[in-house]
This record gives sequence, C-alpha cells and structure tokens, in this order.
Amino acid sequence: MAFIKATDELARIHKNEVVHLLRRCMKLSSICLSALLLLLTLTPGCVGGGEEADADIIPAFSVVADDEMTYSSENLLGTPYILHFSASWCSQCRPTIHAVDNHLSEHTYIIISTEASDASKLSDWHQQVNESKEGSTVDTPFSMNAELSSTLKISNTPTLILVDSDGVMIERHIGPMTDTAEIDDFWAQVS
Repeated sequence: MAFIKATDELARIHKNEVVHLLRRCMKLSSICLSALLLLLTLTPGCVGGGEEADADIIPAFSVVADDEMTYSSENLLGTPYILHFSASWCSQCRPTIHAVDNHLSEHTYIIISTEASDASKLSDWHQQVNESKEGSTVDTPFSMNAELSSTLKISNTPTLILVDSDGVMIERHIGPMTDTAEIDDFWAQVS
C-alpha cells in the first residue's frame, strides 16, 4: 500500500511539473507569435503589403526617331508619355495619330512601328501621315522597335500604352482613339 501511495505522489508531482512546463511553453509561444505578427505588419515589401510589387514597369527600350532624337525608358523617367504602336501600312492608325498629337501636343507622344521594315522609311511614313489629313501636321516622333512590340505582345494596331513618370504602364488601349473626351480620359490617369 505504501508503494501505491508513493507512486501516486510521484505521479502528482510529475503531473504538476509537466503542467507548469506546458504553461511556460504556451506563454513563450504566444509571445513569439505576437512578435512575429508585429514584425510582419511593420515590414511590407517582399513579405506583402507593398503596391510596388503589382506595378507593371515598361521594359527597357531605346529608339532613335525620325527627328534624330533618342527616346528610351531611362531618359523618359520623370515624364508621363504615350507609346503608340502602329505600322506604315496601318491606315486606321492615322486618324488616331492626328487626334492624339493635335490634342496632347504639349505632352510626350511617340509612334513606334511594330514592323522592322519601317526602320528605313520613318520620314516617308511620317510625311504620308501628315498628308493624310489636310490642315493637320503631326509633330510627334516616328520610330521603330519590333523587339519592344514583341515583348509587350502587341498584336493589334493601333495600340496605345500610357506610361506614368515612374515608368509604370497605366493602361493599354487597343483600337482607334479619335474622340477628344476619350483622349482626355486616357491622359487624365497620369495627370
């Protein structure tokens, strides 16, 4: 009988120690979890919370246009702009080129051909566009970058891409854009 009492006493003491250790572990675990949650809340970025991760940055590009100027993703940082993907054969693009150039003449607007063969005839193409609408002169630069067109998966012309001053592509518009209210709404996204 004494043996049973001694065994019960040891079990009770052992049980109390186990309960005490479990309570300490649970307290330590809750402190660690609280610290981890606080850390996650205070550190966005790669853990989450930052909008920058969702930004669609324009791929690096550089074009030499028919005005002999070089336009690149790097030298356009700090300036919002529109890239208009077109081609010399695209007659439906011409009214859009005139409308956007005339309406947003004080903003950066660059025509980029999707066709490598247009590289040698940029000035002729520019002249053809100017002659396509009497009394309207297009001053925007004409260029070619088939690689950028491919990277951006441009499959329709005209396609206009609005880029903000940080190089983030804000919107892609596929098809003609000749209505001034539509042009204003498109540009207003970077104003």
